[in-house]
Amino acid sequence: MDIFWPMIFWQHAAICHKSIILFGYKCCRSVEKENIFGVRQQLVITSRQYGRWMHRNPGKVLLPFEETSKVDLKKEKIIDLDPEILYKSKVKTDKVTETKTVTSEDNSASTLPPEKSKQIKSNRKEKLQKRNFYLSQKKVFDDNHDIIYEKLGENDGRISSLLVKLKSKKERLRSGQTLVEGWRLIVDGLEAKCKLKYLIFSKVEDLNNLRPFLPKTGVSIYKIPYKQIEMWSDVETSPGIFGIFETPTAENIRRFSKPLPLNFICDNIRVPGNLGAILRAAVGVGCDKVLLSKGCVDVWDPKVIRSAAGAHFRLPIHHSIEWSDMPSHLEEDTSIFIADSNTKVDNLDDESDTEYGNVPVLPYYGVEFSSLSHITLILGGETEGISENSYELASSKHGVRLNIPLQKGVDSLNTGMAAAVIAFEIRKQFIQTWAKAKLQKQMGLAT
Repeated sequence: MDIFWPMIFWQHAAICHKSIILFGYKCCRSVEKENIFGVRQQLVITSRQYGRWMHRNPGKVLLPFEETSKVDLKKEKIIDLDPEILYKSKVKTDKVTETKTVTSEDNSASTLPPEKSKQIKSNRKEKLQKRNFYLSQKKVFDDNHDIIYEKLGENDGRISSLLVKLKSKKERLRSGQTLVEGWRLIVDGLEAKCKLKYLIFSKVEDLNNLRPFLPKTGVSIYKIPYKQIEMWSDVETSPGIFGIFETPTAENIRRFSKPLPLNFICDNIRVPGNLGAILRAAVGVGCDKVLLSKGCVDVWDPKVIRSAAGAHFRLPIHHSIEWSDMPSHLEEDTSIFIADSNTKVDNLDDESDTEYGNVPVLPYYGVEFSSLSHITLILGGETEGISENSYELASSKHGVRLNIPLQKGVDSLNTGMAAAVIAFEIRKQFIQTWAKAKLQKQMGLAT
């Protein structure tokens, strides 16, 4: 007995060199074999032949009893990958471009008269000479008020030699220059009238943000690829612009408002983020100046500059001061206070409260700061704490330790946060006193 199996074809086109391959889903074959009774029987063995990767959507079902059935399978477009054809097309395109350039040059040469072309060349040469002159004189703007910059390639020696020096603390002090990253910090330096020496950027948009603040001369501006700036950057996502300033001193800092009679002394602040937070709080509260003892982190470290958010250009900072020279930087009538995390605050008769150089402890809101002529607040590092030199200075000036009462389970605050809490309490009391005095004066004039 004949057994008929429908042949189901799946349409799959494999793009080869001038060929289409069609795969079948099932195929069958008949085999004759004797059974146990010696009778020969015809067995039909079916097997599946297809690749695992092929698409199994049926294109056509062929039945053996349909003789007139026509197989109309969709044919895919054949891509001819003959290398000779590719080579011929490439040669053809090259010839077309060559002819276009030649004809354009001929047309331009033929259309322009010799006097006109001579004039164009002379104007171009004159512009180039003028640009080179402006670059040598370090001019920032040209005659059209466009920013003049020099475009450098990768691994330029001038950039690498300049930035390598500024990454070292010794070289920064020796050269008297400071590296600032980001156009906002550069604007802070320019608003404070600090002298900008170099400007290194990768995008013209960042350069346009600085246009209203840039000086007319004295700045060398370089454009380099973003990869090079990213390589020298200290952050994960670089803003794409560097500014190199002359390091401002405490004498040439430009103030925007009248400061409070308040100084900060930083005692062994070794974490860059903490020092930056203290400087930011000092600028926000209107501090007069900040004194850094010897042993603090470098104030011009890139991490300190970023966390201070432009405070370096708005605040007089004296760094690397020996404790023996510290009294010479203080006002004679200043009152010394130490921000201390000691939790015992109200018991002044207890000996444990006066063991640090006979310096008593009070809560920060328990002092009338507005009645004092000048105030100096000492802030210690979180790792080293307050040094003995600070206690000796406070004891010699009849100082007081200030404590910030906290909830149970909290030992202390971050040193930058503690500085902000105490400093703004001092500012609040001074502002209230000045407001009362002003109101009384106005009332006296009215009467």
